[in-house]
Amino acid sequence: MIIRLSAIAIAFLFCHNLSANFFTLAWPTPNPSFAKGLGYHTFLQKTGPGKEFSSGAFGCVRNNGYKFHEGLDLFPVRSSKQGHAEDSVFAVMDGTVSHVSYSASASAYGRYIVLEHKGFNPVLYSLYAHLAKISDGLKVGSKVKIAQVLGKMGNSASFHIPLSRSHLHFEVGLRLSDQFSKWYARQSFKTKNKHGNFNGYNLVGFDPIHFYSSFQKMKFSSPKEYLNSLPVVTKIRVSATNLPFFARQNPSLTTGNIKGLSIKSWICSFGPFGVPLRLEPSGLSTKEKIQVISYNEQVDSDFCRKLIKKDKGKLSPSNQLEAYLELIFLE
Repeated sequence: MIIRLSAIAIAFLFCHNLSANFFTLAWPTPNPSFAKGLGYHTFLQKTGPGKEFSSGAFGCVRNNGYKFHEGLDLFPVRSSKQGHAEDSVFAVMDGTVSHVSYSASASAYGRYIVLEHKGFNPVLYSLYAHLAKISDGLKVGSKVKIAQVLGKMGNSASFHIPLSRSHLHFEVGLRLSDQFSKWYARQSFKTKNKHGNFNGYNLVGFDPIHFYSSFQKMKFSSPKEYLNSLPVVTKIRVSATNLPFFARQNPSLTTGNIKGLSIKSWICSFGPFGVPLRLEPSGLSTKEKIQVISYNEQVDSDFCRKLIKKDKGKLSPSNQLEAYLELIFLE
């Protein structure tokens, strides 16, 4: 069912039952259009005049399909006479503030806040970007309730977003590593990592519209069930003996018996756009550092974020997937 809260915290909650531990989601803005089942044009901010509203959706929706967009761009329902967005932004689940960036110019996200939802297994993150203002008192470690106001929608970013295109960039997904700065330092990036483990490179989102609509249709009752419902694009065997952060953080996505096992390799299953679905430890050693075990090309059709590449019939991880594997198994 859909519940509308009081005027103090106008959000839309999606829930399935009234048991003590029921899983709920709130929509991150006051716009009721998605909850009412209306089309993209009623809530997505397109990238500019003449563009499709789908350019504000998740996936290969930018630059004629050549550029990936990790989340949703949601436009305001209220603006001032001067054109400033007046919509509040709401936490979509109970969680903890894990990162706050107050600087508008420090990232393409502008002012943004990241919550981690550690009450669930796997641990999800949600990200709220381009904010005009972050609510007073919110800091790393703050506990946040579902539908709590996190700030105000805006147009902050390290690049120019016109006031007329103020919006919330919203993501939900999984974090790969707790040693991201170590990985980042090994790369050839020209800019400093100002955001620690909550840099966008370390966050792998899944499609929020599919997530919400599937939950609304009662296709799952927990994040684990949702991830289990996604198709496996590829399985990769990685020669590694460590127990990675991702496995420790998300034991529900780690299959098999780790206790007493001498780990020689891991079989990693990845879903659409590279979201990790399962890690399975193995006592089998392999000469190859990385080996493609299986590949479903039919569900890897979006060329802006392909996971597997072919060279003379040989399959290997794309650069993007290789980076994800490096982050997951970073020691």
